[in-house]
Amino acid sequence: MSDSVERRVVREVGAATRLIRLLMGPPLHAAGITQAEYHLLAHLEERGTSTGKELACRLSLDKTTISRQLTALEEARLITRTTDPTNRRSHLITLTDAGHLRLADARQRSLAVMAERFASWPKEELGALADHLARFNDVLRGDASEPAEQEQPEKPEQHRQTQQ
Repeated sequence: MSDSVERRVVREVGAATRLIRLLMGPPLHAAGITQAEYHLLAHLEERGTSTGKELACRLSLDKTTISRQLTALEEARLITRTTDPTNRRSHLITLTDAGHLRLADARQRSLAVMAERFASWPKEELGALADHLARFNDVLRGDASEPAEQEQPEKPEQHRQTQQ
């Protein structure tokens, strides 16, 4: 019995996810952060400033988990939390200079591992893979609109009927 293409996609993406986690563990550990902390720091770098609630939503984590991770990052002086002037019950979270440096170190170490693994791939193929994965993630998020239906040219019989 052959697998459906959807089942193959799920199986291969699952395998890739597990393998990437295994590969990224050592370089992130060497940089002094966990994978969860890496994702938090990367999101903060991208956004500039965020709240715990925004981070929880973006990373699909509950508030308690985010709170624990933020506390550890704050104790390591990789982030700062300041009271949000528009909502005194909320905190604005930003990367510190040390956070930027730690993230850059972790990213450089991680990318070195991936560059080594993909050294035999032509850059065009690796770029195509990245493009397909971006599109794949957009579809999973529901961000991508379905390709617009292309207008089909009328069949000659239809064209003649409409002109008669």
